[in-house]
Amino acid sequence: MAKLSHDKGFLDLFMSVQKGERTITSLLFLWLFLFICVYYILRPIRRGLFLSGLGNEYMPIVYIGTAIVVGLVVWLYSKFSKAPRKILISSVYAIFIVNLLAWWQVFKCESPIASGAFWVWVDVFSIMGVTLFWMYANDVCDSDKAKRLFGIVAAGGGLGAVLGSTITASLVGTIGTTNLLLVAAGIVALTLGLFHVLEALNKTKKVAERVAAPEFEKAKVSSISGAFALIFKNKFLLLLLFVVAFERVTPDMVQFLYNDLLKSMATGRDAIAAIDANLERWRGMVEFVVELFLVSAIVRKLGSGFCLSSSAGLIFAGITMFAIVPNPIILMAVFHGDEAMRHAWFKAAKELMYTVTSRDVLYNVKPVIEMFVYRMGRGVAGVIIFIVNNALGLGAKGVMAAAGICALAWLYCGWKLSREYTRLEYEATRRALEAQLSDDRVEESTGAKQTALAAKP
Repeated sequence: MAKLSHDKGFLDLFMSVQKGERTITSLLFLWLFLFICVYYILRPIRRGLFLSGLGNEYMPIVYIGTAIVVGLVVWLYSKFSKAPRKILISSVYAIFIVNLLAWWQVFKCESPIASGAFWVWVDVFSIMGVTLFWMYANDVCDSDKAKRLFGIVAAGGGLGAVLGSTITASLVGTIGTTNLLLVAAGIVALTLGLFHVLEALNKTKKVAERVAAPEFEKAKVSSISGAFALIFKNKFLLLLLFVVAFERVTPDMVQFLYNDLLKSMATGRDAIAAIDANLERWRGMVEFVVELFLVSAIVRKLGSGFCLSSSAGLIFAGITMFAIVPNPIILMAVFHGDEAMRHAWFKAAKELMYTVTSRDVLYNVKPVIEMFVYRMGRGVAGVIIFIVNNALGLGAKGVMAAAGICALAWLYCGWKLSREYTRLEYEATRRALEAQLSDDRVEESTGAKQTALAAKP
């Protein structure tokens, strides 16, 4: 075997991390790791609190409530989105810490209504925290870095899922679900400190140049209405909106079915949380390995079309199989398989979509799509489940049929979005090359003039 060159380290060989990128990649990895760790501490807790409190029959109402609350949160965010990113992100994470301490006080006494409100709050916490993270990552990484590094950075989420679910599974029987909220608050505080370290390191660095496709060059957005106006005028952004919407609507219907399965397996909030945490821990281990070593290769070799659509294909195939052979293991595999795919290559491919847009789109349109539309999709899922399950009385089979239809729509939009991205990426690359050639000609002309002047007596 040929001897490796001295400057080729492990990261260079297997994960395409170049010199000068290791520090920022490691810190972004750690930030996402800590935040997702907190989320996976809270996920089993909220499921245990909710199923033992209100019950799964109230899930459609909670979904609708989530959509309304997230809409209000996005509206408030739009009022402060122009603030410096250090102030914006620090303020949001500080609010998270205060909120977790408040929930710790609330759940000292059992409250079914509070368990429903907590489910909504965790949705807001997760989508806002993750959106702010990826906005920051897009801001400090250009498109080339994003293609090479986002899969690796996303692996922090997989590892965080393992640790978070392990913490819950290990400690819920000892300290209970309520005191785990204090553990979560402490880790969010660590995440906030890490963000300030990143800001200190990036303070003197030049902001990454975004090479946008020509159609986004003059896009100016300053309000939610302006963001939607641009989305509905632009085919690429409209397809991205539909993909994000179906990404939320379809899995939420699967989750409704999965919740019924969990409730049949255990009784009491601690027992439900423990089972859910153990299942998510094992899935998180698989996610981490796939994200760290395979996601970048999958995005490059199989393309964004596969990455954006494969989860939808799994849901459609799994739901169809479960309808024919109603084995609980099939439903469990569909739920966790979809979660793993979306957290791995789907997430990396979706974030790549924003690399062909402008910074104005990144800061003003992305939050509308990723927060408002994403959680509004949860409200749509709630309405569909309520109509199919309650109003029409079709039960689980009706929900499965609706999930299958949405999965097919998601599959179609994913492939169409991938084709639009390829077109825009080509245009953005051509524009960048033309700009570079123009700069080179200017430099050559300037150099020739200076040489001529120097040659004069």
